[in-house]
Amino acid sequence: MSSIYSVKYQLRSHRRDAFIEFIKSMLMTPFVLHSKPRYDSSSGEYERSDVTFKANEDRFCEILLRVEDLIEEHRRKTSLGLREHSRLYNLVPSIGSFFTHLSLKDAFLECNSDKMISARRFVPPSFNEIREILNVAQLRAISKNLKLITFDGDMTLYDDQQDFEYDSDLVHLIVKLLEHDKTVAVVTAASYGDEASKYEGRLKGLLKGFSLSNLTQEQLHRFFVFGKCLLAKGY
Repeated sequence: MSSIYSVKYQLRSHRRDAFIEFIKSMLMTPFVLHSKPRYDSSSGEYERSDVTFKANEDRFCEILLRVEDLIEEHRRKTSLGLREHSRLYNLVPSIGSFFTHLSLKDAFLECNSDKMISARRFVPPSFNEIREILNVAQLRAISKNLKLITFDGDMTLYDDQQDFEYDSDLVHLIVKLLEHDKTVAVVTAASYGDEASKYEGRLKGLLKGFSLSNLTQEQLHRFFVFGKCLLAKGY
């Protein structure tokens, strides 16, 4: 059963990211013009063509390489104090700052091998898929120097107002982060004050995973929980 929070979240109108929408519009060209299915008259069915798949993949990659160029130009112009003169700024006025190089082509190839985006004929690249490509590109850019990673609690690591379950795949992934000597923090709006036992209850599945792992004390000390603290003001 959905909580009141999750219901309101689903019904709320969310603002679309203009940069993602821009990339989505660029990728519509090869999808609309070049996604040609091969029809087998003997079976009366459409067949996937590996040649078409590879050609479409190359076209998507070419577009994403051009977007990479726009990002790099925007970074250079921003560093010179000429942000408004970048082509990307003029195309997407709400664009923010980029602190790392984003290899969108490599990120797309990784996502495409799993989701077969360039093989589809009737479903174009979605907003969430492009967001995932950007996320993968960002992870690739920071992975070598990453020292701290933070997670929200509700609706991210576990369902709203529920506990972190032991059988969650995220337990293994967070343990892996700690094994690689990364600092991990859970930042939650849960306001239990100094009642540590309540936080332990919410994260019991993760803590059980820690106890069954081979994490050292030094690695465990790299895990933090930050909760919301409510201060009462006297009059």
